[in-house]
Amino acid sequence: MILLLVLVNLILMMPLTEKITQLTMESMPVGSAQTDMAMELVYKLRYVMMIGAVFTSVIMLLLYALILYLVARVSKVNLEFMKIFQLMVCCYIAVVIGSLVNTAFLLMRGIDAIQTMYDASLIGLNVFTSVEKIGLPGFVFLSNINPFQLWFVALICIGIAVIAEIKPAKAIIIGVVFWFIIILFPVISAYFSQLKMAKLGL
Repeated sequence: MILLLVLVNLILMMPLTEKITQLTMESMPVGSAQTDMAMELVYKLRYVMMIGAVFTSVIMLLLYALILYLVARVSKVNLEFMKIFQLMVCCYIAVVIGSLVNTAFLLMRGIDAIQTMYDASLIGLNVFTSVEKIGLPGFVFLSNINPFQLWFVALICIGIAVIAEIKPAKAIIIGVVFWFIIILFPVISAYFSQLKMAKLGL
């Protein structure tokens, strides 16, 4: 069901993805011919990219489950990996619903409302600031603080407390540490992306 919802979201995001790709290419020091070529490539490979994104979602769920498993082990909570993976799959529905809601907001605003590549996230605290004010890493971090991410981490904490039969306080610590670790991945990626753009003079 999760993969089906991911696929639905990718289909709905198709025109938005093309718009964001165009804005990204236009912000780079490349000619119009290269931009047109990139746009044509994105259009031709759109279905391959969707299948790849669905496959990536499976890998990401396995990676998230492994991280939660390791955090639990460090916290001296022994759980089978498959139980944690099942928990992850059940809880991740909150994130997928969040993506669908964000896509719905984008479509309601209209594609033309997207003026920069940073206008694609409308459900996080990032809507109250801008990249210019806090930098790309901070902007990405705030974009991940939204009701659906909080719902996700709350489900993780409740699930850990139930299946491990531990005190809620310890489950909350495990869940929050896990969430902070997975949030670091896009933040660190944004940091290096910002450094690269700075070197290019963008």
